[in-house]
Amino acid sequence: MGNLDKLISSVAGILDVSVDIVNENSSRDNVLQWDSLAMVDLITELETVFGVQFDIHEIAEFNSVKNIKISLEDKGVSFK
Repeated sequence: MGNLDKLISSVAGILDVSVDIVNENSSRDNVLQWDSLAMVDLITELETVFGVQFDIHEIAEFNSVKNIKISLEDKGVSFK
């Protein structure tokens, strides 16, 4: 499983939605389950899955899968 699949799977699992509806354009604006409580669980999941740690400034930008992916890339996670 590639890193993009891991990211999509993690987001879908935490938000309790099908992986089929999660993509880079998924965000707080278009996924109803993406609330503040889910964000706490999502951050913990992503830190575990990718072996990284996020700071508060990065977390503030986590309003879409695309932004999360960019943050992970900044930490050296490859999506190629």
